[in-house]
Amino acid sequence: MMNYIKILVISFTLTGASNILCIAQNNNSVNFENHFFVLDFENNNYHISEVEKFFFTTFPHDDPTMGDVVYDRTKWVNKDMIKLNGYDGLYAFIKSRNDSLGFDSFRFTSKPYYNLSNDVQKILFVFKGKFPSANGVWPAWWLNGSRQEEWLYKKNNSTSDESLNKFSGIGQFYNTPSPVNCTDWPSAGEVDIIETINGNNIIHNTIHTCPQMCDSEWNDDGIIINCANATSTDPNSGCSGKSFTVNSPEGTFACLWEVNLIRFYYWEHGADVRLDGGPLSNSPQPESWSKSSLKNYVRFFETDTQCNDTKYKDWQCESCKDVNKCEFVNLKMIFNITLCGKWAQNEFDETDNSLANCKDYIFSEGKDEINNQYFKIEFVSVLKLP
Repeated sequence: MMNYIKILVISFTLTGASNILCIAQNNNSVNFENHFFVLDFENNNYHISEVEKFFFTTFPHDDPTMGDVVYDRTKWVNKDMIKLNGYDGLYAFIKSRNDSLGFDSFRFTSKPYYNLSNDVQKILFVFKGKFPSANGVWPAWWLNGSRQEEWLYKKNNSTSDESLNKFSGIGQFYNTPSPVNCTDWPSAGEVDIIETINGNNIIHNTIHTCPQMCDSEWNDDGIIINCANATSTDPNSGCSGKSFTVNSPEGTFACLWEVNLIRFYYWEHGADVRLDGGPLSNSPQPESWSKSSLKNYVRFFETDTQCNDTKYKDWQCESCKDVNKCEFVNLKMIFNITLCGKWAQNEFDETDNSLANCKDYIFSEGKDEINNQYFKIEFVSVLKLP
């Protein structure tokens, strides 16, 4: 990293909206906080370098969900894992390795991170595209936060995929913080916008926090639940809204984040989401969107719950020891596909051997169906709303 300050200003116009990204770099910090952007792959022919301005495209750690995938591109055995088709979309694949490690996959993490403030009171996240659907497959689009120096570029200033390669093969995900991996989860919060497993096309919206961070109420149902322990037997399950089924694993999804309120939206493939005020328009206006597109909304409240080792895990209370407010901070956007993993393998079937059955399936008769499945991004944006 150069010792002098370098200011890079990139100005571009997409779908008629002007967005400016300013990155200030010196030998102490890189400022990526609240940089809003639009990538409209249907109307622009991008180069991969333009995607890499906003996203890390490698994850040089083992999968935190314990899935049978390799996210570290330095260890990929397959080529063409990421493709850009002009005026169509960004394709990210999962491909069989034909070895004991399972499949090469991808995990994109945004370089910008986001916070609400007096000046930024509403942030809208939008994705349009298609995600994979098959037994054993677990795709996700989500937001994750951290307070760690590595996450915020205050240590090592790692801002490129190449600079992340030094983490390859070093430590485990739970003790190796980096710009794409935090070890203080869930102390800054997690927001799951799309999660679906095993080809059922059922979409889940879930929040993860520390026990002493937030209580929640979903869809004004009158039920108050803590966002760390939605069930008495699983302290990490978070709090969730009503799941909903899509006809096919594609369409437009949006998440509107305000102080103490998050809304989740969905439009089917083919819906005119570029109309004036729509989620892909120059000036999205959520107040004009139909009630049918609002799938879940959750309100947050301060809680009296405390983290203790009789109900929660030791590591969870350690991560959460300094947290006592209901707030989400430094959220980065993540896209990924994993296989089996902690959730999909447990729900793979109704037997007591679902974990083993999931693994057997993806390595045998399910391998051909899973091979070359992909996440297609046609549009992605993060915008500040008035």
